[in-house]
Amino acid sequence: MTAGADIRHDETRAMPPEIRGRGLEIGAFHSPVAHGPEVSVLYVDRLREDAARRCFPEIPADVAMVTPDLLAPADALTGVGDASQDFVVASHLIEHVADPIRALREWRRVLKPGGLLYLVAPDRRGTFDRDRAPTTLAHLVEDHRTPHLAPERDFPHYVEWARAVNGLRDPKQAEFWARLLMAARYAIHFHCWVRDDLLELVDYLRRERLAAFEVVRSSERDDRYEFELLLAAR
Repeated sequence: MTAGADIRHDETRAMPPEIRGRGLEIGAFHSPVAHGPEVSVLYVDRLREDAARRCFPEIPADVAMVTPDLLAPADALTGVGDASQDFVVASHLIEHVADPIRALREWRRVLKPGGLLYLVAPDRRGTFDRDRAPTTLAHLVEDHRTPHLAPERDFPHYVEWARAVNGLRDPKQAEFWARLLMAARYAIHFHCWVRDDLLELVDYLRRERLAAFEVVRSSERDDRYEFELLLAAR
C-alpha cells in the first residue's frame, strides 16, 4: 500500500568541499552524507533506530542506520544554540517537513554567518511524485501562517499522497488510508518541487527577511531524480 521510505539510490554522496568545521546532518537515516576528517558531524533525527525500523519495515534489516546524537524534529532543534554551527546538511529531508519555511528559518538560526546549508531534494519529475502538481510558494506561505491548524492543514497532504503515490482512486479509501498514515506520522512527501521552485522559496525568505541565504550554487541531475542547493547564511 505504501510507496515506502525514500530509499536513496546514490550511496556515494559526499559533502561539498566548501564544508568545514562542526555542524549537523538532519535525517541521515540510513544514508549519511560522506565527509572527510576535517568535518565533525552531529546527527539529528526525530526517531531512535528501533522506532525508525518499526515505522519503516521496508528498510532491510541488514542496512545500517545512523544512531542520532540528538533527538529533535527537523524544524525545532532544541538545545542547538543560535549561530553555533558551521554547516547544516539535509539530504532528502525537506520534502518530509510539513512546514518547510519553519525548517529553513530554524536552520538559518543555528548557522553562523557565512555557514553553509547543503540541501538535496527529489525532483518531482523523476520520482514517484511525478503525477503530483509542484507545490507553489503561496501554498508554503499559507502552511507557515497556520501552525494552529496543523491537523486540518496537514490532512489534505496525506490524502494527496494516498491518491497520487499509493494509487487509491476511491475517495473513501484514500481518506481512510490517509488517516492511518497521519496517525502513524508516516514520513510522506508533504511537498514536491523542481529546483526553481526551491530557489523561488529561498528568494522569498530573503526578501521577507525571514531567513537570509545566498545561493552559492545549484545543480540538478540529468535523470531528474534530485537536485542540490548549496546556500550560505547571510
